[in-house]
Amino acid sequence: MRRRSPNSFRWLLALALPVGLLLSGCASLGGDKADGPSEGLYDVLYEGKSKVAFGTELPSGSAAEAMRRGDIAALDGDLDKALFHYIHVLELDEGSAEALEKIGRIHAVRGKAALAEMGYRWSLQIDPNRPQALAGLGVLLLKQRKYEEAKQNLAKAVSLEPGLAEAHNALGVIADLDRDFASAQAHYEKALAATPRVASLHNNLGYSRYLEGNWKQAIAAYRKALLLDPRYERAWRNLALVYARQKRYEQAVEALSKVEELPKAYNDIGYIAMMEGRLDTARRYFAEAKRLSPQFYALADENERRVAILQGHAGP
Repeated sequence: MRRRSPNSFRWLLALALPVGLLLSGCASLGGDKADGPSEGLYDVLYEGKSKVAFGTELPSGSAAEAMRRGDIAALDGDLDKALFHYIHVLELDEGSAEALEKIGRIHAVRGKAALAEMGYRWSLQIDPNRPQALAGLGVLLLKQRKYEEAKQNLAKAVSLEPGLAEAHNALGVIADLDRDFASAQAHYEKALAATPRVASLHNNLGYSRYLEGNWKQAIAAYRKALLLDPRYERAWRNLALVYARQKRYEQAVEALSKVEELPKAYNDIGYIAMMEGRLDTARRYFAEAKRLSPQFYALADENERRVAILQGHAGP
């Protein structure tokens, strides 16, 4: 691959950066020089503790060594140190799409969407066919509700690497939003074929089945998720919702009580029953919430009053 000059990378950086970030990056150059790993082209990609913390680090002799150190730091959960080393990779090998993608991924994990997007897009300027950067950018765009651009990046990612679970999961979410449940479930199944022990994938498959009206298979998927992660709150809540829709109210309460206090579980299931027009059931569950906890009296009492109004026999 043809090497790019530092000036060409400055031009790419200007394309990748929003104006506000460019201005803030320029402003930082005149401040405390201990704020980033170096005062160079790639400073704008760093956000973490002062480089003084890495003063005892021996300099890497090559880009490969810096990459190895960054990977070790990332595995250890020291993301500041990982960023430090990945940026050093870029100082030694400015054409490293891998380092830029990993920098983007760290910022995505930290919720720094603008920096994550910058890392991914810069990586793709160097290597437009890097599946991990395409998938990372696609997931980021999905969270920003930029569905069409997200879908384009994710579809390209799986065309290049068919077993990329992250991309298939995100494509499944987009298909569910489009109510294309068959396609959604096909993507979740492909993600699970690659990573079968990820509880969130089983949950997403279950939720797609629930949306489709296939409650029995939804429950099966939620139970698989909970076998893998018994403390997975979203799966317990989704399981409780299906039980409530099936009028299996006591099982719904039992599922919800795994992730919230029992009085609240009774109140929440009562609310679901009320919204579905099962008013006698709703009143019983609100009454039980009040009985179990005086703290819930006001909320459950208000919900019970709403039921009475709906039934047409409320007091004045």
